[in-house]
Amino acid sequence: MDVGLDSYCCLGLAHCFRKKEDGKLEDVFVIEPLSATSLECMATGARTSFKVAVGVKVADALSRNKGALPEAFQDGLWCEKYDARLDAAARTWQRSHAQDNLMDIVPLGKARSNFNFSLDDKRVLNMDNVVNDDDNIKQDISIDVYGRAEKQERDEKMAAAAAAAIAASAAAAAAAAEEESEEEDDLDALLAG
Repeated sequence: MDVGLDSYCCLGLAHCFRKKEDGKLEDVFVIEPLSATSLECMATGARTSFKVAVGVKVADALSRNKGALPEAFQDGLWCEKYDARLDAAARTWQRSHAQDNLMDIVPLGKARSNFNFSLDDKRVLNMDNVVNDDDNIKQDISIDVYGRAEKQERDEKMAAAAAAAIAASAAAAAAAAEEESEEEDDLDALLAG
């Protein structure tokens, strides 16, 4: 642990979902450490899946003693990688901005639940996120920070030059074939005569 056991941290109870075998969603409440910036964002009115947050000491959070937490936390499950996430979140509370401006959002030993709670964007815990090329955002050519227009012009000029070279080569081959055919006809006429 990079912070002292008496240091402040914040735990939140998130309303999440788990997809069952039949495809239906079941409610799951998860206890997660909250970073200073996450709680600051929640306090400004951003939508969140957190129903309640509580200010605790790192030692109490590490003990995973639900009895020391508000009643709402009693049925909650501890999040995955809890210890590592707790360490990371607790470090954010050591920064001067958090110490000077954010500690009173949820004071030590107090709970707060008047956040902008919303389930519009459901957090599904066991959902596999499969990324494919359709997820890529196409950038409009008018916002060309990569020089794509110049590259496209260069590619078009090269393609036109290649097409002209192929056409010239084909024309030269046809002319050579025509000349050879005329020479053969002249030779045949000479031999026949």
